Amino acid sequence: MIALVHLVGVDDDTVLCGFAERILEVIVDNNRYLMRRYPKRVPPIYQSGVRFRPEPWAGANPLGVAIEQFCPFPQLLERGWADCAQLSPWLVAERREHGDPRARLRFYCRTVGEGPERRRFFHVETRDGSGRIQDPSRLLDF
Repeated sequence: MIALVHLVGVDDDTVLCGFAERILEVIVDNNRYLMRRYPKRVPPIYQSGVRFRPEPWAGANPLGVAIEQFCPFPQLLERGWADCAQLSPWLVAERREHGDPRARLRFYCRTVGEGPERRRFFHVETRDGSGRIQDPSRLLDF
């Protein structure tokens, strides 16, 4: 199943980040389901061979809107790369499955400029149960 979500009229960065975190939690749940169902076929994220790479379609595109793909780890294993919004849900799922139920995502936005020149930069990282930050996109960068 592929679900397409179109967020309309969300100009508040805090609201947008909250929406994105909730969508990413679905990917965490999907990853956890797959980890339980196929435990022998799921490598740990840092031993998977998957590397960080920004999505090529996230910037300028013919639709003129931001496109972000949130997908579970089997797609990442298949193509060999992922961005922060795909790596972080994998790591959070892995941590929760291995005894850290408080592991969580943090989706945040940095805005540069005003009006029509305004640009948003998004990033996702993880926090473990004690609040320590881990950013798999930095650790898996080429």
